[in-house]
Amino acid sequence: MASLIDKYFSKADFDAIEATVKKAELSTSGEIVVELASHSRSWNVERLVYSLGFTLICMLAALYLTREVSWGVYYNATQGILWGAVGFVVAYFGWGRLLRRSERRRKVVWKRSLGIFRQMTPARALTGVLIFVSLEEEQAAIVADKGIASKVPPDYWHAPHATIVNAMKQGKHAEGIIQAIETIAVELARNFPRESGDINELPDKPKIID
Repeated sequence: MASLIDKYFSKADFDAIEATVKKAELSTSGEIVVELASHSRSWNVERLVYSLGFTLICMLAALYLTREVSWGVYYNATQGILWGAVGFVVAYFGWGRLLRRSERRRKVVWKRSLGIFRQMTPARALTGVLIFVSLEEEQAAIVADKGIASKVPPDYWHAPHATIVNAMKQGKHAEGIIQAIETIAVELARNFPRESGDINELPDKPKIID
């Protein structure tokens, strides 16, 4: 079964992203890293756990409300199972959407991107930029190192982030990433022009992570 990476990216896409990173870094001492993940959380597992928990609550509530009904244990048990089933369906399809609302997905992806960034080898001048894309959530995060954050205002990153997310919604995943890299490259070149003897410290090729 093909992964979401295989579904949305071809080898040509990876080559194009890598080429764009290489071109961008010709004009700046900054380092741009692209990392891709199929997902950032096991949403189906979380959805199932919440649904089973709500199922149990519904069953206990039904048993409590029918405790004084004189129709017998079979009736009470049947009511418990029935309301448990109703509770599961409501939770699975209702809460499933609530758990994966856009704002929550964005926070989950942002949190994971910070963890990934901390594990990266830092650029000497602290001028690294991580572009992290998580496909199942249809979200992205852009994390800039301290050297860049000291010169580039925080709200600058909203535009390239929106470029990636909007492109993902249109099925143009690679195009969105490439456009964002080109946008970021202009800002990096302005604040951190390439210096003599500059070396490529971080990989240009997109990295696929679990």
